[in-house]
Amino acid sequence: MPTTKLTPLQAGLERLSASSPEWLAAARRRAYQVFDGLEWPTARNEAWRYTRLDPALFELPLEEGGGAELLDAERLPELVRRRLEESEVGAALVFVNGRLAHLSIPGELAARGVVFTSLNEALESHGERVEGSLYQAVGATGLKGPEDRLAALNAALWSYGAFLYVPAGLELEQPLGVFHYADAGGVQSHARTLVVLDDGASATLIEEFLSPPLERRAQVAVSELLLRPGSRLRHAAVQTWGSGVYHFHRQRALIEKDALLLDLAANLGATLGRTEVASELVGPGADSEMLGVYFAGAGQHLDHYTTQHHTSAQARSDVYYKGAADGNGKVVYQGLIKLEPAAQKTDAYQTNRNLLLSREARAESVPQLEIAANDVRCSHGSSTAPVDEGQIFYMQTRGIERRQAEQLLVAAFLEEVLGRVPLEKLRAHIARIIEERLA
Repeated sequence: MPTTKLTPLQAGLERLSASSPEWLAAARRRAYQVFDGLEWPTARNEAWRYTRLDPALFELPLEEGGGAELLDAERLPELVRRRLEESEVGAALVFVNGRLAHLSIPGELAARGVVFTSLNEALESHGERVEGSLYQAVGATGLKGPEDRLAALNAALWSYGAFLYVPAGLELEQPLGVFHYADAGGVQSHARTLVVLDDGASATLIEEFLSPPLERRAQVAVSELLLRPGSRLRHAAVQTWGSGVYHFHRQRALIEKDALLLDLAANLGATLGRTEVASELVGPGADSEMLGVYFAGAGQHLDHYTTQHHTSAQARSDVYYKGAADGNGKVVYQGLIKLEPAAQKTDAYQTNRNLLLSREARAESVPQLEIAANDVRCSHGSSTAPVDEGQIFYMQTRGIERRQAEQLLVAAFLEEVLGRVPLEKLRAHIARIIEERLA
């Protein structure tokens, strides 16, 4: 009988399903069916109106991530080793080209019930906990439109990632770090992060994506943040990929009663970077503060889409995204505040500000409201403006070179957002990256 040859994506699905527990293999296959039934998003889809997705990226070979090749910190690539030293995280996971390369977690955290490990290892050692949480925030199915096709592909084909669980009532003082490093181009890579904070727990997690310049790499990452009642999470996703990387990151948080999320998205690297950040406020007293900073230089296109979805009464959310573009760089921001009929007594705010440093730089800003409740306080606003030549001239008359003056203006412009991030070393790292790009 004739046999049908599997496509590379189907072959990857079979390989990953064969090494997955039965429930996960079934979920992967359902997600692939969803992916296969959708079209790639185009400019006709509102969420992708300003960004062109090249489907050829997903004809690249799949990176065979997963597994572990553990190294001492001193043997890690210099770029990620330096970030480990500078960030001073209390525990760290380092992935190099999709494989776990370094794991450090103090024994006292493990003894207190904290689980911080690779998602593949968690499937073996904490399978019931993973099964009860994975795909809750960003589903394997229930993805219906072209804008969901990448999320469905990741749900089917993720090969590596991180898992954090903090038990009820435990407050972690030091930040934890997950570092995604790559030095291999010509592949597509799929990563997933799952964070579960039990009732009243507290933690800080920093996710970083970094590399030297590479030859055409597609990086798809999904982060699921589950905040149980009364929990508090400070989270940051910082991408400083080199040129040649095409970065797609979808993050969704489920925020239950009296839980608090403080989130920072920093989009600074890659040739094309698209970040989608959503908070689902599903309990009274839920609170979400979503901050964003970005800087696009020559040849860069950075796209951001935020969603504040209120399904419960008496919740609060605030989005504040600011960024700058230089050369022929382009930045995009689209945001949606969506209130369901039950979301009375809601406070929701959304602000976007953009600064253009050259005549060729471009910015698109589209804030949106969709309100089905009638007893709420909601507002949104956006602005895009060129650099103030009067301020530049003022500094030049005092002996400051133009480029240094622009550095000072951009730093002051972004400080209003970065100043709300209670992680001093991370703030300094982001400011230094932008300063180097402007130098």
